[in-house]
Amino acid sequence: MVRKKAPARATNNPRPNPSTRCGCPVCMKRHPGQRPATDEHTGSWEARYTDTSGKERSKTRPTYDEAVAFLEQTRTELRQRTWIDPARGEITLSAWWKLWWPTQTRGELRIENWTQAQLRDEGMWRNHIAPRLGSYRLYELAWLEIQTWVNGLHDENGGPLAASSVTKCFQVLDRMLEDAKRDRRLPFNPAEGVKLPQIRKKHPEDRRPPSYAQLWLIRQKLPEYFHNLLIVAQETGLRWQELAGLRWCNVDFEGRRIHVREVLIEPRGKIKRKAYPKSDAGLRTVPMTGLAARALRELWAAEPGASRAVSEPKDGLCEDELVFHGRNKVRRGSRKDGGEGEPYRAPLRRSAFRRVWIAAIQAAGVARKTVRVVSAMRWDDEAGRFRSVEEERADWWPDFHHIRHAFASRLHDRGVPEVITQEILGHERAGEVTWVYTHAAADYAGQVLAALEESKPGTPAQRRRRRLQVVTAA
Repeated sequence: MVRKKAPARATNNPRPNPSTRCGCPVCMKRHPGQRPATDEHTGSWEARYTDTSGKERSKTRPTYDEAVAFLEQTRTELRQRTWIDPARGEITLSAWWKLWWPTQTRGELRIENWTQAQLRDEGMWRNHIAPRLGSYRLYELAWLEIQTWVNGLHDENGGPLAASSVTKCFQVLDRMLEDAKRDRRLPFNPAEGVKLPQIRKKHPEDRRPPSYAQLWLIRQKLPEYFHNLLIVAQETGLRWQELAGLRWCNVDFEGRRIHVREVLIEPRGKIKRKAYPKSDAGLRTVPMTGLAARALRELWAAEPGASRAVSEPKDGLCEDELVFHGRNKVRRGSRKDGGEGEPYRAPLRRSAFRRVWIAAIQAAGVARKTVRVVSAMRWDDEAGRFRSVEEERADWWPDFHHIRHAFASRLHDRGVPEVITQEILGHERAGEVTWVYTHAAADYAGQVLAALEESKPGTPAQRRRRRLQVVTAA
């Protein structure tokens, strides 16, 4: 076997760039003229090298020593396989997103098949990252620019996001830049060392979920067709999307079980069915209490048009299979003569229910409102770009999701082991059950006060509960 002879390395590398101002022999020969002659070249030098693909490249440096140093460093990086093509970092962050995002969704283009985390990340990019940083080239992104952007996102600085949401938004950008580094487009990640806002702990009263007495007051102020929805929520701990997507075929009246098999999601405002809930742990079976079973039986008896048919997400919404749905809805265009039209079962929307929920908690006298001024990016049609505007946003307590907190605290109070509570709620980590739900709901001051002031070890019910907790812990 005859080996191919390697090309001879140029002896004039780096070589001088001919200049009309220099008086060295090379420049005088290339550009004759009247100027003082010199023995050494006083202009720039060109360093030439061959990249990993075999392409000839060059770089100009102002002095000979700098050109030699660049040439030696580049040859070392090529030998060690650490050389990065500068041209690969010249694409914008928006262009990199188009290449990077399909790798995060495994090439899945259908939004309804994305996970909740993927929907959240896409929203973070579209609403907070792209308007501010999307036009930057990768090599232009610097630590100071990213740190300034992170500081501006925090609501304490007039930004649109709370501290926890700022962290999630930053993580999307950090993963993009880290993968750009792995793809040999950046020599380092400019987001390293960025300081994130500290998540402030809430007061125990703000962390405590509503009591079941408060939920009863709220239920009385809701429209009657939402009463059963609230009962099932507080008796099962299902998420909003799981309740909105619950179908009659997944309700087992005989076994008193609810099988959570799918949810309804609203990507970009359009309702779609999703075959699996929030996570693999969300695919579960939840027991029905007697109150929840009675509420669902009453709802089934009052809905003669309901169906227990089994369909797939690809078959469409199939509104007649939904357990909970909106009322008094009319299809657009169902009556061209301007009449009332044909009523139909509309899937529940979180935004529409939120308006009803806020009115109910206000009427029940249990609402707490916190108003904050935030900066939001809005598209300006006249200017043809995003611009920052200040908006007022209201945070309300209790939120519908707090019903899950109340349910988890109820299980904890009944002595249900944490691992079982984790399964019922559909959590992958039991620690979230401990710190987010049971710890937030516990009235430690009241428990200590009762323990100090009671003269007897406890009521029979309390003693039974303590024995149950000891047995389950073992």
